[in-house]
Amino acid sequence: MIDKDIERRRYDNRAKFRLNANKLNHINKIPKYLNIPYKHYFKLLEGLHDQPKLLEIGAGMGENTDLLLDMQFEITSTDISQKSVEVMRGMFSDNADFSAEVADMEKLPFTNESFDVVCSAGSLSYGDNAVVMNEIYRVLKQGG
Repeated sequence: MIDKDIERRRYDNRAKFRLNANKLNHINKIPKYLNIPYKHYFKLLEGLHDQPKLLEIGAGMGENTDLLLDMQFEITSTDISQKSVEVMRGMFSDNADFSAEVADMEKLPFTNESFDVVCSAGSLSYGDNAVVMNEIYRVLKQGG
């Protein structure tokens, strides 16, 4: 729990800076040398348009969310940081297919079988793997 509190504070501080700087329309792009795993991540998601309801966990400030929105998903993005969620809400408020929630990936506040797809880019290590995977399978629809 201590690690989770440290991460929450770290991401709240990072997002607070962005909110205070009034830079809601700009998110730093992923450096080129880190792009290869993300290209694969998005390629895996491209073929899932017939499963439109997507949950993004550990979304940070929405660094990958805009690309998911381009893929025509109905997205619920979550992060443990309230401030990060505020940044996402500000950035994507004009998109009807987007909502954001403060959520701990180990205790997702959604009913069973709520989503067709659950995705995460680079944040699964912030939770207990067994607990997080149980939560993911709990909120996934059958066949999701």
